[in-house]
Amino acid sequence: MAVAVATAKMAATRAGLDLTSRMFEVTGARSTTAALRLDRYWRNLRVHTLHDPADYKLRELGDWALNGRHPKPSFYS
Repeated sequence: MAVAVATAKMAATRAGLDLTSRMFEVTGARSTTAALRLDRYWRNLRVHTLHDPADYKLRELGDWALNGRHPKPSFYS
């Protein structure tokens, strides 16, 4: 179950960051104006990725894929 959760978190993180980055490319600096506030999507996503660091999940997935070790419960689980 922990592997599935870590995989889902990494997929959502990568897709979300890619999507919000492209959103800024399409809309330009205007997307950060008070009227649109599209920058909030990127900020909320970044807070979510930092609250439960993606690097820890990626390390757990790598350890599982290379060594067959299932993730152990930790502070960031």
